Amino acid sequence: MRLSLAVNGQQKARASLTARGWLGAHVNLSNGIESESNDRVWLNAIDTSKEPNTTHSTWGGFPLVPGDKVEIEVLLDGESDAPQEVSETSENVNNLFSDTEQARQLLKSVKSCDTALQEVLERAKDVESEDEFRKLALAVGSVLVELDRQLISPTLRRHPDLLPAAQDMKLR
Repeated sequence: MRLSLAVNGQQKARASLTARGWLGAHVNLSNGIESESNDRVWLNAIDTSKEPNTTHSTWGGFPLVPGDKVEIEVLLDGESDAPQEVSETSENVNNLFSDTEQARQLLKSVKSCDTALQEVLERAKDVESEDEFRKLALAVGSVLVELDRQLISPTLRRHPDLLPAAQDMKLR
């Protein structure tokens, strides 16, 4: 898949993604917020083919002013421009655990926590009112999302070889 970006009739960038993932166009405008990254347009791609790691590519960041005309065209597959910026989640400084065995132990601990929270929900299901149970289920769901965001994902990005184990534990 491929996108073309033009501003005021002037071709700015062509972006493509041939792997699994997303290709998108973003226009950001601000009101009352001072930042040099406001009022810009760009194309970006997120390649998810190397799960649990992703590659983010960006074309643009072209400035906009009132009256500009932004055009996005969906193109057939073909050549594109080189991205201006590429980043890999595998290189994120917040990825966890230099030691693989410690990473494996974390996954086991998170699985124990997940199991315990699911047991709390099961016990509460027959005791609490529907509204109270819904609040509890949302709270537990929020905790599980944060466990993934703060612990599981940063660990698996650094140790992708543990992804099958995480899947077996139903953590992914």
